[in-house]
Parts: sequence; structure tokens; C-alpha cells
Amino acid sequence: MNLHTEEHQVIITSIEEALASLMEQKSFSEITISELVRKSGVARSTFYRNYDTKEDIIRNSIRRTIAEFDQQYHPRTIDERYESEYILQVWDYIIRYSKQLRIISRAGLSGLYLEEFNRHLMQIHGKNISTGEKVRLFGLAGAQYNIIFNLAMKTDQKIDLKKFDFRCTF
Repeated sequence: MNLHTEEHQVIITSIEEALASLMEQKSFSEITISELVRKSGVARSTFYRNYDTKEDIIRNSIRRTIAEFDQQYHPRTIDERYESEYILQVWDYIIRYSKQLRIISRAGLSGLYLEEFNRHLMQIHGKNISTGEKVRLFGLAGAQYNIIFNLAMKTDQKIDLKKFDFRCTF
């Protein structure tokens, strides 16, 4: 990694951490860009060189996290994303990123996750696929979204997913 890349990553991390900290204290809509740049220690112009809106911070973080997940677990096909092993890996992801996911959920921004996951899946698998395969991709994204934001983020119970059969019949 070169010096410019490292400096850029420090800026991105500072802004993301500042936003997360502020979101723990107040609602997302109440956070101003001025407050965010002050807390992150970056200039306003630096913020706008990297983002257009506060939502872009969340979107970029989601994009990076989803890409890192796919690099780690390597689901190559749509079918692999429906296999039990993949679903268990998603659950591990939920546990690892539960703090960030809860912050997004409390802020009412969980829809950004679904949009970004749909975009990611279409970018990877969307070239020359049938309408049926697109339906399966969007179904997968919706199912994963629901697992994360309507099950995992609303319970403190431990769920043993190894007992479930995740085969998809459509």
C-alpha cells in the first residue's frame, strides 16, 4: 500500500468512526456535516472530496464489508449462496458486524444495506443471466436482509443455524 492509499484509508476510517460515535449519541438526521468533520478531524473539503452525503459513508462502508465478505468466503455461483455453509458464514458475518448493523438499523438506514447488496449481486452475477436467476438473486438479497435486520438485530437469543435446512426450492 502506498502512502497516498494509507492516508486515504486513515481519512475514511476517521470519518466512519466519527459517524458511528455520533450515531450512538443522537439520531442520524440530527448529525450535521460540520459536527462530523469536527469529530473526525478532517477538513470539510476533504469530506466532500470523498462523499456527497452522510448516507454515502454508510453505503461505502456496506460496499467494502460485503466485498470483503465475498473475498473471504468466495461464493462463486448463485447456488452456492443458497447452501447451508454460506448461510452459516452469513451468520458469522452478522455476529462479527453486529454493532455496525445495529447502528444502521437504529438509524433507519437498513434499506441501504439491501440496495447495496442487490447492486453487489448484480455486479457479480448479473451479466447475461435470465430473469429467473435475477429473481433468485433478489430473493437471496431479501432473505439475507430479513435474517439480518428482522431476526438477528431484534433478538439477543443465540440461534443454532446448524439445525436448519436452507435449500431453496424456487
